[in-house]
Amino acid sequence: METTSSLPRKTWRRWCTRASVLVLAVLAAASAAQADRVRTQVGIGLVGKVVGLDAEGLLFEVAGGRRTIPLADIASIEVDGVPALARAEEAYAKTQAGGPEASAAFAEAERLYRSLARPSAPPWLTTLTYMRLYKVYADSGRMAEALDTYLKMAKEAPRLVTGLRFPKPQADRTADNQVLLKKVEAAIKEAGDKPYAQELKQLRLALRLLEGKPEEVLPLLGPMLASADPKTRQWATLKQLELLLATGQVDEAEKRLDEAAGALEASDPSAAVYLRGRILSDRGRHVSAALEFLRVPILYAQEDRLRTAEALWRAGCAMDAAGLPAAEVAKVYNEAVRDYPGTPGAERAKEELAKGTAPKG
Repeated sequence: METTSSLPRKTWRRWCTRASVLVLAVLAAASAAQADRVRTQVGIGLVGKVVGLDAEGLLFEVAGGRRTIPLADIASIEVDGVPALARAEEAYAKTQAGGPEASAAFAEAERLYRSLARPSAPPWLTTLTYMRLYKVYADSGRMAEALDTYLKMAKEAPRLVTGLRFPKPQADRTADNQVLLKKVEAAIKEAGDKPYAQELKQLRLALRLLEGKPEEVLPLLGPMLASADPKTRQWATLKQLELLLATGQVDEAEKRLDEAAGALEASDPSAAVYLRGRILSDRGRHVSAALEFLRVPILYAQEDRLRTAEALWRAGCAMDAAGLPAAEVAKVYNEAVRDYPGTPGAERAKEELAKGTAPKG
């Protein structure tokens, strides 16, 4: 029997080199199999290890270094040993894509994320789960659940929630709005000077605007319209335009929209298009209004799902008012129902279909 000591030196070195390469390959494969994976919103894939969360986002070790990835920049995460997260992320991606699978995907994403939000989960996973759940609730107009989830996130990572957009409160839900208003008031007191307090104050104002007379609450927007913060000014401008239209002040609304158009088109273009449609509709220019509303789903479908669904509903109403074929009106209503399930706009489109003003299908 030949022993290692009897092998020629070159043969022994060659054998050791091949063995080392094989061991390294096995170790690399095992490491890759156990690695965590992050894909960003712009399609960049990263392989490494999730190690925690800081005030800026997810801490991720990759290529021998550590980097922070803002949670808003993350399209999907796969974590070794947490298969439910990958399934939840897949369902979440379907909710964002819209289409016929969106309704079932919302329910599946909610179920899986809720199963991950347990006390034993690491803090980063809990915060990510709340972030995803918040988006699911916000996109479907579930205001109470969105607020509850937001407040849970705020306790875990107050800086991470700053800038998140609340869903628009609904005017036909007075009882719910009153409950929300009490909860927001308490949350503002608890928040103190934390960075997310401003978003809560904007939500409080939005609720007060709904529950009071528009002409009485319009002056409340003055300080926010003069704010040094561009996001606050933009939010107040949108609210002002909505209130002006609600009180029939179409000329003033058009004037204000013209003045703010440049800023809105740069920061929130779908809002500018949608409001232009509202003004045209109020002036009785139904065909032009429908065309403007339809620009929202064509150009900005996923920018704001609630607004997109409402634009589709209003487009259908404008087409119906213009006397366009019922089959074409039905297509628009059905797009809202099919692609934006659970949103107020989809529910209103469903009501129009049920009235028989347009054929179903």
